[in-house]
Amino acid sequence: MSDFARKGKRTRPRRLDTATGIVRIQLANVGCRSCGRVFAPLLLLLDLSGRRRTDRLMVELAELATQMSFARAGAVAAQFGAPGTAGRAHSAVADLAPMLDGVGCADLPGAPGRAEVVILDGTGMRAGRRRLGVDTNIAIGLTARTGPRRRRRATVNLLGLTLGQPWSAMATQLRAVDPPAMVVVDGELAITRLAQDVWPDAPIQRCWWHLPRALRWALYADKAPHPWANAQRAGLVDLLHRVARERLTHAQALDLYDAFVDTITDADHHAAAQLLTGARDQVFTCLRPELRQRLAPLGGPELGSGVIERVMRELNARTDIGGTRWSVEGLRDLVTIQLARMTDHPAWTTLTQALRPTNTIDFKIHTLKFNAA
Repeated sequence: MSDFARKGKRTRPRRLDTATGIVRIQLANVGCRSCGRVFAPLLLLLDLSGRRRTDRLMVELAELATQMSFARAGAVAAQFGAPGTAGRAHSAVADLAPMLDGVGCADLPGAPGRAEVVILDGTGMRAGRRRLGVDTNIAIGLTARTGPRRRRRATVNLLGLTLGQPWSAMATQLRAVDPPAMVVVDGELAITRLAQDVWPDAPIQRCWWHLPRALRWALYADKAPHPWANAQRAGLVDLLHRVARERLTHAQALDLYDAFVDTITDADHHAAAQLLTGARDQVFTCLRPELRQRLAPLGGPELGSGVIERVMRELNARTDIGGTRWSVEGLRDLVTIQLARMTDHPAWTTLTQALRPTNTIDFKIHTLKFNAA
């Protein structure tokens, strides 16, 4: 509302931690004649008012911290001249996570809104006061596959993320996603109910890896003899492999499956028989002709949750370090950044593009031998 008055220079240079090292700036202050506030205009122009670390350094420290411990991330940054310590890496993760608003909020602009195959699964992580930690539930959307036949690479989107909450808490995030062609679950009842509630008409595929594993625990609950139980589990694995290898039809696969279930029922193993009977309608969903045709561009329907299992292995490799117990808030920040980076979430892409603009200068290298005398 009024003019400004010079208030002199600060006696000490202002230290700023940047990705290229430490920068010290001599600041000149001005004062507002109307309100009397004294401030440094240069800090406002650089968007560094009240801050000691640039956004570029924050992102790079946080990106390192998602792949190694905070101490190691700080040491690696220090080797390249950036002012990095364990505390700075920890603070960078805490500061960056709130900026990724689109992660776990599928209804926000720019968030993924469609995927042909949605895979739901969760993993436990050592955090909080509970002895068993907290559950990290993830929804991944499979959109494409690229690469040669034996080296296929999946392109995925992060559709939902909850930490320390039941599966029902993810319903709000998934309702903003268009119904997929197929949903892959591991057989957990809460996950199946979530998929049926959010997408009532979407077919559900039971994971072929989790089903024999669940049969093993069901036979253990039935107190079946271990050699016989192991043989039945191997028999179910062979049945699934035969269906895929011989490319049997949906009806042929169900006939083999029903015959296998009869052997379990005849042995009076009720828990195992109930498990297999309940999974019958979801085991061979992938063999339906309409699904095969729709998912042919992806290389065929998904038979299991291997894509999301690889994602969770990377999460566990970073968080499960020597029995370290995280706080729930700290774990949520780390998982948010790591998943956003791994899946190239739009929120992460937008943030990194703003801090790392592409080079618009056209150049050409004329000297081919760089080490020539």
